[in-house]
Amino acid sequence: MRRPQPMTSEEARELLGATLHGRPVLVRRLIDVQTVAGAGDDAVVVAPKLDAASWDRCKVAGVAAVVAPSEDVATLAPPSLAEPALWGVGDPRLALARLSRRLDPRPPAAEHGVHPSAVVADDALLGERVAVGPLAVVGANAELADDVIVGPGSVIGAGARIGPGSVLRERVVVADGVTVGARCVIQAGAVIGSDGFGYAVGPRGAERVHHLGTVVLGDDVDIGANTCVDRGTLGATVVGDRGKLDNLVQVAHNVRLGCDVLVAGQAGIAGSTVIGDRVVIGGAAGITDHVRVGNDAHIAGGAGVSKNVPAGEAWGGFPAQPVRRWIRERYLIGRLEKMWAHLKGRV
Repeated sequence: MRRPQPMTSEEARELLGATLHGRPVLVRRLIDVQTVAGAGDDAVVVAPKLDAASWDRCKVAGVAAVVAPSEDVATLAPPSLAEPALWGVGDPRLALARLSRRLDPRPPAAEHGVHPSAVVADDALLGERVAVGPLAVVGANAELADDVIVGPGSVIGAGARIGPGSVLRERVVVADGVTVGARCVIQAGAVIGSDGFGYAVGPRGAERVHHLGTVVLGDDVDIGANTCVDRGTLGATVVGDRGKLDNLVQVAHNVRLGCDVLVAGQAGIAGSTVIGDRVVIGGAAGITDHVRVGNDAHIAGGAGVSKNVPAGEAWGGFPAQPVRRWIRERYLIGRLEKMWAHLKGRV
């Protein structure tokens, strides 16, 4: 672990859009508000809500600064020079995301250059400041743009394209002909571009349909550990810009995800389904093949979607239906025993 360069109050103002109260400080570390005791005077705490008790804990711990909602900061007296600085922000969660990036103590995924144990095809094109880690493989005619990092044991297939600033962690597979956009992060064990689950059943049993398509990841896409995105049968499986897929997600062949889609862990999306922009899919949800989920829809965790979901609606349950109807049904089912007892007493 490395020791990050200290961040100043003025840098925080620019990074977070914060309103600063109290003394100028330097911070190097992020500390959780629930475990703030003994944090030290180089730490910053992000508090989703800041009440008097939480503020007192931070003062006793002697942290350098506290990031909190602007409306909570406004209720407190201005801090003295002996107290932590207060940084008021509109969205503490967004502040946490930006601070965690700035103060991440982990070293870069790899040093620039090609490790001696890596195998890089003679006709592969590597941009400036590319890092290819130990035992990694870069196939024929692959293209890695500037600042790409390929982690240990990862495999880049023939003709694959990796956009600038993208990071592939350990043991990632980007198969032949796949395109990865700029600034993507693909976590360990993910497989992008394997054959989809496609078979034709004939007199000799199931015969494999060879998948001749590809996968296209947009810019700023995050792919979680051990997630699989299958290549299209003849066309492309697409994950739009800024899509975020959690660990252990399955995206089948020919699926198209719009921009800003969030998919939580263990969700599965079956073949040829189209997901609109800004859709949120909860953990362990399952979406059947050839359906459409409209823009801004929300799918609850564990839901089983078997038909089209209109734009902007929230669906849950198995089979999935509008959330209000699903909640009412669950409520009525919970009352069946009492209703049955009442009816028996009248018969």
